[in-house]
Amino acid sequence: MISLPALAGLGALAACGKDRTPPVVQVSPSTAPAATGTATPSATQAVSMETTLNGQDLTLAVGPLVRTTHQGEELAILPIHAALAESSTTAVNVGERLIGSLLSSVADYKPLRLIDTAGSRLWSTTSLEGVFADLQPGDAQDLRATFGPVDVEAVTVFLAGVGFAEVPVVDDDADGAPKLDVDAIVEAATPYGPLREPVPLERYAEALDGSSSGLTTDDQTTVDLSSDVTFASDSAELSADAVLQGVADSIAGYDGGDLEIVGHTDDVADDAHNQTLSEQRAQAVSDRLGELTDLSGWNVAVSGKGETEPKVDNDSDEHRQANRRVEIVIAPTGGTDGALSRSDTNSPLPQAAGPEGRGPAGVTVDAVDAAGQVLVTLEEVTRREGLLFGRLLFKGGQGGSGSALSVGWVNDPGAVLANARGELGGLTSVFSAGGLTLLSGSDRIYPVDYLLKGASAHRALTELELTDTLGKGEEAAVCVVWPDTGEDTVVVDHPGSTTAEEDTAYPWRLTDVPVIAG
Repeated sequence: MISLPALAGLGALAACGKDRTPPVVQVSPSTAPAATGTATPSATQAVSMETTLNGQDLTLAVGPLVRTTHQGEELAILPIHAALAESSTTAVNVGERLIGSLLSSVADYKPLRLIDTAGSRLWSTTSLEGVFADLQPGDAQDLRATFGPVDVEAVTVFLAGVGFAEVPVVDDDADGAPKLDVDAIVEAATPYGPLREPVPLERYAEALDGSSSGLTTDDQTTVDLSSDVTFASDSAELSADAVLQGVADSIAGYDGGDLEIVGHTDDVADDAHNQTLSEQRAQAVSDRLGELTDLSGWNVAVSGKGETEPKVDNDSDEHRQANRRVEIVIAPTGGTDGALSRSDTNSPLPQAAGPEGRGPAGVTVDAVDAAGQVLVTLEEVTRREGLLFGRLLFKGGQGGSGSALSVGWVNDPGAVLANARGELGGLTSVFSAGGLTLLSGSDRIYPVDYLLKGASAHRALTELELTDTLGKGEEAAVCVVWPDTGEDTVVVDHPGSTTAEEDTAYPWRLTDVPVIAG
């Protein structure tokens, strides 16, 4: 984790990201020669993408991902060929943007990632290379990024500030596979071993009324029920149990497995009282779930932990409230299907806290202090195997953005350096677009996230180094991946600040964003 002093470099980083004006990315199979664009793609062809970075026209040829070995160790290498138009007026550092800068190498949050949509997994690049030559107008360069071994036949590449490319995975001895100097590539990349293995994608949502939060992994779904909302004060009598219907629906979606219900309290009152209260609340939840759905196929375990296992330290009223909860762990036989646990899918959406507009038409957002203005649009999102892929376009209005996009416009409005779950994530929380959430029913659904080996905080599957400051008329693309809500249209909502003392986030909402199959 890098602490706040590292933010001193933010201004310099932001300056490097100005004037980026990406249009809608055009994607097609790369052909040789690249004349008509009508050649039938093969399993060894790259994906060609027409885009812009720093306001300059750029052509990328991405992939295929090549499986190979180096000194007896399996790895994968992603080729990226970048060509900058002769008409460009300035050089572009493509390598830092797509693979990662020196700062992202030090902070361990490289932006280049591979997504296995079917397996709900992610590989982060192992490449620690963070210094790249600028690409000059009219020139081209070849970039190479390393990954751990990849065991699928195709992956979706997350290209920061550009979009997503689905590329084939080939063996290095396959006909037509790119010829790579593996020794030289590995020497330049100095791959970081702990990132070799893929990590599962996780899905996190919170009820808008604070009654619950839900987390889904490969193995289980964990729902935290707030005792302050669900029970009367110092009582085991259910006062509001609408959220339990969503839990019951999740349980009913599986044939059976293990179901654990555990009550927790804060440290107010004596140990014996808290232990009894936690047990009684857990039992009340179990009884109600048994009324809402058939639990005969489940091994149900009900217990209370009292104040012995707090979620956070009992050092404030807010933390004590977080510790008063009932935790429900749903572990289906054979694992989950990746579906979110929902509190209530039929509730109407709350009134928007800021300006609201239809996704394709966009919404104009003013900074709270009138220091900037940005137009945000989202033409559509693409559904692919339980995930939604979005590419939002931000355009500077009167005064431009006034600050980096990650400061106020797209950030999670929670605590500084913390992600949506309250985990301290360092610069990945400061620079990321983790505040781009979906609203569905009574739930706020955060971008898909993941936990890298050795990390203490989950990273959002979105932009991680969003330091762009936009002038008037300048544009930037922001990519994000959400869990699939199963709807034909989605609502993207950036919540306002949760801190009363100062405005740290600008609220806005995009409605009626079409979902297309991809």
